Amino acid sequence: MAYQALYRKWRPQTFADVVGQNAITETLKNALIRQQVSHAFLFAGPRGTGKTSCAKIFAKALNCLNLQAGEPCNKCANCLAANRGSLEDIIEIDAASNNGVDEIRTIRDQVKYAPTQGKYKVYIIDEVHMLSMGAFNALLKTLEEPPEHVVFILATTELQKVPATIISRTQRYRFRRIKQSDILAQLEKILQTEKIEYDEKALQVVAQVADGGMRDALSILDQLLAYDTGKINYQDALTVTGFASQKAIEELYLQLLQGQTDDALASAHQLLAQGASTRNILTELIELSSQLLLALRSKTDHSQNFLVSGLLDQARTVPESVLFKLIELANKGLHDLRYTNQQLIPLTVFIVESSQQKQPASAASANAASASQLAKLQAKIKALNQKIEAQAKQMPVPSQAPVKSPQKLHHHLENKDQVYHVLENATRKDLNSIEAVWPDLISTLAVSERALADVLKPVAASDQQVVLKCKYELWFERANKDTDLLGRIETELGKLTKHNYGIVLVADSAWLSTRASFLKTHKDELLAKQAAKEKAADQPAKKADPQAAEQVVSQAKALFGDLAHVKDQPAINKEDEDHE
Repeated sequence: MAYQALYRKWRPQTFADVVGQNAITETLKNALIRQQVSHAFLFAGPRGTGKTSCAKIFAKALNCLNLQAGEPCNKCANCLAANRGSLEDIIEIDAASNNGVDEIRTIRDQVKYAPTQGKYKVYIIDEVHMLSMGAFNALLKTLEEPPEHVVFILATTELQKVPATIISRTQRYRFRRIKQSDILAQLEKILQTEKIEYDEKALQVVAQVADGGMRDALSILDQLLAYDTGKINYQDALTVTGFASQKAIEELYLQLLQGQTDDALASAHQLLAQGASTRNILTELIELSSQLLLALRSKTDHSQNFLVSGLLDQARTVPESVLFKLIELANKGLHDLRYTNQQLIPLTVFIVESSQQKQPASAASANAASASQLAKLQAKIKALNQKIEAQAKQMPVPSQAPVKSPQKLHHHLENKDQVYHVLENATRKDLNSIEAVWPDLISTLAVSERALADVLKPVAASDQQVVLKCKYELWFERANKDTDLLGRIETELGKLTKHNYGIVLVADSAWLSTRASFLKTHKDELLAKQAAKEKAADQPAKKADPQAAEQVVSQAKALFGDLAHVKDQPAINKEDEDHE
């Protein structure tokens, strides 16, 4: 019998088999149980997260002859035919290769015919964003008013490319990247069932490289099995994936902190020889910098999270700006990789610059190179940079979405006026809309950008602007200056919400005082609005009393979330300030 890839062999056959999408699968099961099935669904999310699998399971369940608590029985004739791909009432279409008007018109002509074997005729259109605009227009009317026996399930990895007119005619489900812990558990289950030995550290590498996609994880597992069918071991995982060993990366990082340029260069060459890529090394160093910064800020002991003893202690001896500078230089190296075919050059420049720029005075004096050696290093850096610039001029610059100029980015250092302006016009609807897409927005950013974006959180929004709170003061200052990142966030937020929002940044410490100050200074204004509403409704005006004040706070909560904490008003219920 021909070998079957793991991702096909282990494709989920019931909703219970789907990994990491419990909220979606429970909703679909309940719709089946209550017989409240919509005529059109849109499944959107990153690749390999279960969109097509859920579509097939849902289509099978719709036609199952013995539905069990919302799950297909997988035993009846319809279920067995669906599993074989031979149920005529389930029609799968790949929009990448069938994206013209004629194909959609054929569907439009066929939907009027009743199903032959099951209760519903189900059309699954994969990668629906690939349809042409003419094809979308041809689909609109059918999608809006299909016959009762027809259900459409559209799947896409790029929701922003689907017209709003299509989205508005469907029930939309957002598939999230699968947690690394969930991927690990599923990989262990599969290997134990297949009776294949494995190293747990090897599976951790696979789960991390998969980046939230179960299909990618299983494909990597297939590669490892082809490499050595006897066992999934750690060293093979590093070799096949090009993923650098955590311990080796930490040793390299320690050498950079200690200013040991030659040793760091030797360690980098060794990692490359073992199969790691320059991009992988730089990306992991950025992630390690983020972990160290969080560990330094935390009150709990994180030393057990690092394999190399002394790394965290060494990080404590240097200013935090040193770690931020290392992230900056690594990002520059990743950027330079796009303009050169000699991958070693950006890595060498990064190691020389980062190891020489950040030694404390005592360490610098203890490990100082001679003047001639320092001059040679500086000359080497200059020559390498010139080489990169020369190659960049010869290579075409990849097209990128335009980034707004810093003048157009609405952010400011603890600017009360800007925050007040947002709060005066804030709505809970806008904040909910942004919060709903925020995890997806973070996932669209590069790994090097996520480290900074992860500490940002939307806390208030009007129809024009959103206030992003930054968890750490020093990170706030860096985010405030990173106009490229803020431009990317504005652009991606506009794509995901179909609405343009300007960004207002505020530090965590300033946010707590600013929101309390706003509610205090605007209490009379809110009371006046309440009185005006009552007057308009022909109700007797009420004096500002404790009950009215509580109504004001309730209204403020409805608009701004949990912002209504006015401590110096005895009539208002005192709530503990939460630091979120």
